[in-house]
Amino acid sequence: MNQNRIKSLISKPILITLLFLSCNDSKEEQHLSSKEIKQIRNFVGELSLALDNFEFDYIKKSWNHYLFKRRIGQLGNTGHGVFNHIYETSIKSSILNFNLNLINKVKHDGATLKHLNTNIVSNYAEAAYMLIEYTYYYFIKYRVDIQDDTPYLTDIYVFKDDEWYSSKMRETVLLNLKHTALSPSRHEANHAYREFQSAINTSDYEYAYDALNQIPESHRIFNYYKIARIKTAAILGDAILLKTIEEENDSIQGNNIYVDYLIAFYLADSIYQEEVGSRMRKEIGIPKSLLDSLNSNDLIWE
Repeated sequence: MNQNRIKSLISKPILITLLFLSCNDSKEEQHLSSKEIKQIRNFVGELSLALDNFEFDYIKKSWNHYLFKRRIGQLGNTGHGVFNHIYETSIKSSILNFNLNLINKVKHDGATLKHLNTNIVSNYAEAAYMLIEYTYYYFIKYRVDIQDDTPYLTDIYVFKDDEWYSSKMRETVLLNLKHTALSPSRHEANHAYREFQSAINTSDYEYAYDALNQIPESHRIFNYYKIARIKTAAILGDAILLKTIEEENDSIQGNNIYVDYLIAFYLADSIYQEEVGSRMRKEIGIPKSLLDSLNSNDLIWE
């Protein structure tokens, strides 16, 4: 397989590894009214125009930090203290940068942003987009909620993890509460991850793979670990790749859609790829014609 294509899969960082579980509040049983549905559809239309016209201020004002933070759920006083610290020092700016990056890629890098669909789900909506740039593409899905008769963006879905940012943030906080700053396993995980990133930056993929294997089991709970192992193994050759796929493939409960995509891609298994394509059309809402066009042009899901 072309080494440049493989490296392109691994060289770009997976956006925000510290991210977030929605809480089940009483509104979850309610349903949007026809008026609210119309408001949301109008809002998504305006959002799409703002993205096309590089109107970052509109996107910034549309994001509701209060509603996002509500989705973290119950954590106790200490847990919420940890969450608020991480949110104010890191996550808040990361979310803003993520939205700005979308605009910059279209404005400055020649990328194409497509609105795929808007789905109404009980008391909220989901607006899915696809960004296409050069040899790769990826998906974005926003959650839209109504607050005081006004639609807002309140979360971003991570397709690679099959989770909302809020869900992953909750898991991160709970992990930090369980393994405090004095925890040996936390130090080992942080050290191994830094060594992995440094090795990737210097193209020392053997050392990068070894560094990943040094991350303690307690800190392998995020899908990023599995994805990084598969991507790194693909550069090291078929023998290590096949061994890694065998170790990471969940044949009992199944894999998330991105892990299945990677395995099918690296194995070049056409039947497997068609199965994954069917899942992408169903779960993400990408039209078959668009997906076929991406595949025929050798674009990869980054």
